[in-house]
Amino acid sequence: MDRNPKFPLERQLISILAANREDSYATQRKRGYILARAAGLVHERFGLEKWGNLKAKHINDIVEAWKLEDTERRSIEEKLSHLRWLVRKIGKANLVPRSNAALGVLPGPRHTRAGKIIPEKRVAEMLAAVPDERVRTMMLLARHLGLRFKEASLFRPGHDWQGDRVWVKRGTKGGQPRYLWLHNARQAEVLEGARRLAPGEAGIIPAECRTFEEWRQYVYRVLRKAGVGRATDQTFHDLRRTYLCERMKHLISVKGLTHDKAAAIVAREAGHHRLEILEWYIADSDEAADAA
Repeated sequence: MDRNPKFPLERQLISILAANREDSYATQRKRGYILARAAGLVHERFGLEKWGNLKAKHINDIVEAWKLEDTERRSIEEKLSHLRWLVRKIGKANLVPRSNAALGVLPGPRHTRAGKIIPEKRVAEMLAAVPDERVRTMMLLARHLGLRFKEASLFRPGHDWQGDRVWVKRGTKGGQPRYLWLHNARQAEVLEGARRLAPGEAGIIPAECRTFEEWRQYVYRVLRKAGVGRATDQTFHDLRRTYLCERMKHLISVKGLTHDKAAAIVAREAGHHRLEILEWYIADSDEAADAA
């Protein structure tokens, strides 16, 4: 992104980006380029000078321009995710529909793998092969609470777990905090173990680890050595996916909710603003299919 802004929207955008650095540097950098391009489009066509004056017609114009530029639907989906981030930051979240289909953008192809759900026996084997207790705790947080890798790393069990409610505040995508309610005893057991490991304000990352990136590289080395990764088609993220599919099955087959109501609950607990993403998670799940 040009750090010598040529018009007001660019200057305002730089301020918004500087005040909201909740994602990785790579994501921030890409977001800056994409949104600067969007700013240029609406400034050139409409002469817009304030993001606060953004309207639905401007959003539609941006999206139509992206459709003409991009042949890959996944590319447009990524741009829309950054556009949704922006409208949330300026207090106009409803300007961009939650469904891409409402904007005439059909879902792009997603490359699912064979290892979508990890059976409990295999989870136990994976845990037994990991010597580091903190890494095992992260795996359990992913499997039984659906936390992402970064969320599990930065989770503070002594601070973010309060009774039956768990707050997920740090490391979330887009910096959007969320909470979920415990619904089985195993979740409480996992959290108790995590709290013993990291009491008070401490997170899962040990104090001697200087940066998240240093921790991330270490954890992935440990996981690969234990046979957890793309080489075995069973990744850390598959633990989260296993939880989401299990949660869907519980809400549908045990609680008696409809698929749509269950999906709305699970999407919120998982930190997804769009149900389309959750549907991709559970699309090939035998558990979710049986429940539906």
